[in-house]
Amino acid sequence: MKSIVEYKDLLILNYYEIRLYNYWGWFCWLCLANRLSEDQNNKVAVIEAGNSSDIWKVKMPLALLYTMHDPKYNWKYYSEPEPHLNNRRLFCPRGKMIGGSSAHNGMVFVRGNRNDYERWKNFGLESWSYEKILPYFKKIETWSGGENQYRGSFGLLPVDKSKNKNPLFKAFLGSPQSWI
Repeated sequence: MKSIVEYKDLLILNYYEIRLYNYWGWFCWLCLANRLSEDQNNKVAVIEAGNSSDIWKVKMPLALLYTMHDPKYNWKYYSEPEPHLNNRRLFCPRGKMIGGSSAHNGMVFVRGNRNDYERWKNFGLESWSYEKILPYFKKIETWSGGENQYRGSFGLLPVDKSKNKNPLFKAFLGSPQSWI
């Protein structure tokens, strides 16, 4: 009989057969598959639904507006009626292409705020503190500026600072400071 460990979206049979049931955080699952494949004794297959993401609409940041509303590239999920929003159902775009929602995000990489992780720690989730989760963030990324105390340099995800020189871009980034 196979030993089964089940945790939310992850089902592990004999520690190596993994079935993923959704695309929330697909890049995390690819990192897991990559780590498992480092052991020659493991056989790892990644199976995705949807079309190729090797298209200009994925490689151009603002073109996500095309894929976001196209059922060929988006599962077009909606939330349940939200009681505090007059029972409106909110649009929840999810990538229906190779790479899932990671290919459907306008080429933006965002980590959670340090305070979010500290709040989780204060709720009793000690292993989710910023100090404990930071090494995993560093492990998945290759920062263009080289490794430092916050950034990694050997991960699967290339991360770079925007090179946009448009004055509106700089004004947008500086706008929170104007409120302080």
